[in-house]
Amino acid sequence: MLGQVIFVVARESIEALLIIGILYAWLGRRPDAATGRRWILGGVLAGLGLATLLALTLMGVTTFLGGAARTWFEIGMLAVAAALIVQMVMWMRSHGRTLRRDMENDLSGHADAANWWGVFLLTAIAVGREGAETVMFLYGTFLQLDSLGSYLNFVVSGLVGFALAMVLFVALQMGSRFISWKWFFRVTEVMLLLLAGSLFLTATDKVLNKVLSAWNLPGWIYATVWDSSAFLSDSSGLGSLMAALFGYRSQPIVWNLLMYVLFWGVVWALFRWQKHSQIRRVHLPGV
Repeated sequence: MLGQVIFVVARESIEALLIIGILYAWLGRRPDAATGRRWILGGVLAGLGLATLLALTLMGVTTFLGGAARTWFEIGMLAVAAALIVQMVMWMRSHGRTLRRDMENDLSGHADAANWWGVFLLTAIAVGREGAETVMFLYGTFLQLDSLGSYLNFVVSGLVGFALAMVLFVALQMGSRFISWKWFFRVTEVMLLLLAGSLFLTATDKVLNKVLSAWNLPGWIYATVWDSSAFLSDSSGLGSLMAALFGYRSQPIVWNLLMYVLFWGVVWALFRWQKHSQIRRVHLPGV
């Protein structure tokens, strides 16, 4: 669980830092940089405020819901988080190469028109998006906290993740002598998809155990496919980390495998559709 928090906070913080780095680098070439920095700082704070508001709203909704309504809400939020991760990976695969250019073009348009509110909103939306994604991705983990110690560990893990993001960001900014941006995002895209699969499995486990348990399902649905607990139990330290990050199960049942195949089948279909759409756009006249 804690490894999941560290990874998500580090990954999303790096994206937010990348965006802020692009904004400040762009401002460095302008004579009105001091004015722009104040608007960008305001946008950063507003984006963080939006993410905090989302977190408080989700906590409030969870507190007031009870029984079946809370179960369905938790299932829905886990499924939405998994879907958002897949959508984010697809977006980065499509726009990652032109992110700096597109953002700087938008900024220049607003600044040339003396529209600093536009710069503020662009910054707030960019940072708020990363913050909101962090909240959504970690919501399922937050629901599992049940003691003061677990809450403290959650906060500490978040701080460790942010500190790790700062270190990695500095290394990435220093160039390919240390870490390549391309390979960093390629590796973390795979890890994010595995995390999405883990969240999807958690959601479908809740569906099976809390929704479909009253149904007369065939026994083979619950049959254990293999047992690797003697080698690596998903309740051990490393096993629980792999369960949180990658959806590892030491004693998976048929239902788990069916849901995992369903998830990766949908992801594969979406990526193929995205690739074919990009190829069609390239070959369209005038594109």
